[in-house]
Amino acid sequence: MEKIRVLFIQEKKIKKGKMITLGDLIENEVPDTYQVDYVSAKENILDKVKTFEPKIIFIAQSTAYDIFSLIKKIKAIEPEVAVLVNLTTAVETEQKTIDELKELGVYKCYSSVLSVDSLVHDMFVSLNME
Repeated sequence: MEKIRVLFIQEKKIKKGKMITLGDLIENEVPDTYQVDYVSAKENILDKVKTFEPKIIFIAQSTAYDIFSLIKKIKAIEPEVAVLVNLTTAVETEQKTIDELKELGVYKCYSSVLSVDSLVHDMFVSLNME
């Protein structure tokens, strides 16, 4: 079976081997299921989306990019991609932000603590694999 491509968008580039990543945790949970790649705010995120062609995109909210604009651009390139967002900064109007993100086509939003089990489950469900 072909691995499902997952792209993690985050503020800073991860130096491979320096720390355990969310991709590593997912690989431990469901081995040989996902092909994970990362792109940082300093890289061309949209080019990475075009070339990697992910089925799932996980975006960590950051001040380094406008998450609403980024999601609109991603959905213009890959309308069927499942987008999951981690609201990493304190959001005064969290529910309003979640509602606005869902209107843009975000599948699921997380805030505060993120469970790897929940994430893996949501990734499967987002692709109708459950």
